Amino acid sequence: MTNASHRILLTLAALAPVALGAQAAAPAPPNRILAVFRETVKIGKGGQHDAHETAWAAANAAAKYPMPMLAAQATTGANETWYMSAFPTWAAFEQANKAVDANPALAAIGKQYSAKEDEFLSDGRSMLLERRDDLSYGPPADLAASRFFTITRYTIRPGHAAEFEENRKMIKAAHETAHMADGQSVWESRSGAPTGTVFTIVAHKTMAELDSAAMTHGAAYQAALGGAEAQKKMQANIGAAVISSESNNFAFVPSQSLPPAEWIAADPGFWKPKPAMKKAP
Repeated sequence: MTNASHRILLTLAALAPVALGAQAAAPAPPNRILAVFRETVKIGKGGQHDAHETAWAAANAAAKYPMPMLAAQATTGANETWYMSAFPTWAAFEQANKAVDANPALAAIGKQYSAKEDEFLSDGRSMLLERRDDLSYGPPADLAASRFFTITRYTIRPGHAAEFEENRKMIKAAHETAHMADGQSVWESRSGAPTGTVFTIVAHKTMAELDSAAMTHGAAYQAALGGAEAQKKMQANIGAAVISSESNNFAFVPSQSLPPAEWIAADPGFWKPKPAMKKAP
């Protein structure tokens, strides 16, 4: 993870809001801004990269870094690791950067570890995404109990965003009408990716959830969607709007994350940092 990405570590509450404290009257709304640093790891360097990032996360934890971060590693597709941080507003994003820049100890840690990144990476990209509440649906995911994401990237044809949005709104309305329990968040790139790049993110607790997806979206959902005519319309919209799409699974990596205290308390066996293994003499 580059120094830039280590400067912006906040809870990924965009998918799982947490209470701000016992005195809070209601949960915080979903965060709107998602900062992602996407690293592409060189072939044969995966193990070394993992060790490097684990040590970097441990150094930040030891320095009492005040904010959490979630790391997720691709298990399909390109050999990527994503480091994700979420913010309620653009102003909060700016303030977080300033706060960490002003901390000499954290700045030194970032400088020390970022200098070695070229040994392990073939590419790195910083992206800023904004949540589309009008296209997202479902309850917030329980990230403390989840273990991976399915992330789908869409490239939208210029001038055809309306068709893509119509499909997503149809899907959202059908889920709400059929009282579906699953959820999906939709994020549009604001910088760091080609114009028209949209990501959908779904959290899963187990791979078994993928087995039940077809059953979950059965007759009741299809009826709420509008049946065969709706499917025909949606296919036409896809043909007009989508240049390409790709779905991949990303496993959570607790050793490279800085999980919030709530996640550690909920599942310490998975999220609690493990002591470093001693090297053989």
